[in-house]
Amino acid sequence: MKEKKLKKIVQLVVEEMREMDRPIKSQMYTADWAGYDEEVSDKLKTMLLNLLNYRNNINININDSGFSISTDNLSGIKKSRNSSSGLTKVSDDDYFSVEIIKETGFSINKGYNIRAQYLDPKMYDEILPLATNKLKDINSENFNDIWNDVMKESGLMRDNNIDELLKNVNE
Repeated sequence: MKEKKLKKIVQLVVEEMREMDRPIKSQMYTADWAGYDEEVSDKLKTMLLNLLNYRNNINININDSGFSISTDNLSGIKKSRNSSSGLTKVSDDDYFSVEIIKETGFSINKGYNIRAQYLDPKMYDEILPLATNKLKDINSENFNDIWNDVMKESGLMRDNNIDELLKNVNE
């Protein structure tokens, strides 16, 4: 291959890589998004604040460009983990998700076929701290539940208690 052609190919690859590194602009999202609607945004905030009071069957995913809150079992959010007897039946209609995109707005899905998208550049900044705190709480509670279960079921709790007693006696 001639050196000129090779340089041209390298230049094209470099330009393409630069294009991929550019942040996605909110204007790219506006084609199928409804404009800002204060009433809709307020209703979504209320829904999310209520939803974030529960930790069962909720998934919170946070990244640099936005975050999402979802569940595969919308009707199981308020149920405690101990109340389920066996497998829970879940249908596609029970799926629910909200994706909030930084500087753009939000997309809300019920089932896999109903979706609404609204522009609201402030939604991310208003809900992110609440979602981050809830994720921290959920992880903490889940870790404590796992730790307690493992320690009890494995018999390690007894060993740990004996170690603590010995440590206190030696002090």
